Amino acid sequence: MAAYRLPEWRNNFQGNERRVGFELEFAGLEMPVVAEILADSLGGSINPETHAECQVEAEDLGSFKVELDWHFAKETAKQRAAQHAAEFEHDIPDDPFIEWLTKIASQVVPVEVVCPPIVISRLAVLDKMVVALRQAGALGTEESMVYAFGVHINPELPDLEPKTIVRYLQAFCVCQSWLVKAHEVDPVRRLTPYINLYPADYLMQVMSYTDVTMDALIDDYLQWNPTRNRALDLTPLFKFIDQERLESKLTDPRINSRPTFHYRMPNCAIENPTWTLSRAWNIWSVIEYLASHDEQLSELRIKFLDHQEKLISLEGEPWHPDLDRISKNLGSE
Repeated sequence: MAAYRLPEWRNNFQGNERRVGFELEFAGLEMPVVAEILADSLGGSINPETHAECQVEAEDLGSFKVELDWHFAKETAKQRAAQHAAEFEHDIPDDPFIEWLTKIASQVVPVEVVCPPIVISRLAVLDKMVVALRQAGALGTEESMVYAFGVHINPELPDLEPKTIVRYLQAFCVCQSWLVKAHEVDPVRRLTPYINLYPADYLMQVMSYTDVTMDALIDDYLQWNPTRNRALDLTPLFKFIDQERLESKLTDPRINSRPTFHYRMPNCAIENPTWTLSRAWNIWSVIEYLASHDEQLSELRIKFLDHQEKLISLEGEPWHPDLDRISKNLGSE
């Protein structure tokens, strides 16, 4: 397994080591089997909730959520579990209908593993879980044309200042089309709305920032991105910073408040023995590098803006070789 690259900005806004949460989507395994694999590979215990979701409590790491990523199944399971528990006084009663529903759904609807935030220096503890899931038959992006499964990465920010968020935003805007190639994003996933890139007008707005208030930063983002469906989703971060402002323009109960980015671009090719979580993280680390290196970010930003001024260009995006070199030097491959 490749090492997880440590960013230069190691601490969060509270002075503690930054943490990262991962979310993995895959098929091929029923939810109870996934829970058992996590408990065994991570040294944890299973805490069932419904037939569509449960928690795996791993010592020293926290609570891993395992759920069928299908709103109808989860809500139906919750309602029936509550009804049956009241009638039969069981926490999770036998329910043949829900068992059948979740078994069928697991063939086409992904199971999702939501990992707790883990300090960056300990991310390698997840590798054993990934290998165990693969060996048990987990199927990811490459297995079928209908498996548009992804990995979500939720890195804590080093601080919550507007200038820091702008650095990350500008780094991402410079990189967003390069990231599609670097991650080899599955064509089917690119057709889904969930990982849409930022629109061109918003890219130019971000690149124009020199000094911006938090209010303006949030307003601008929501003007061009009034949705969770972005490859780099900032709605959880902005809800954490200013819940009232965000909810005045975007009311979506699925948005969780947390001081993290929500990065959705990588595939989950868990069935591929060469695929690792560390590679997905290390490609993201190019963003971390640029955000923490003003001079190089400024150089790429200038190249980006110069390119946008050309009405016709046959040379592609000339800063992509620079990103390839940075990625190689960081050991992202």
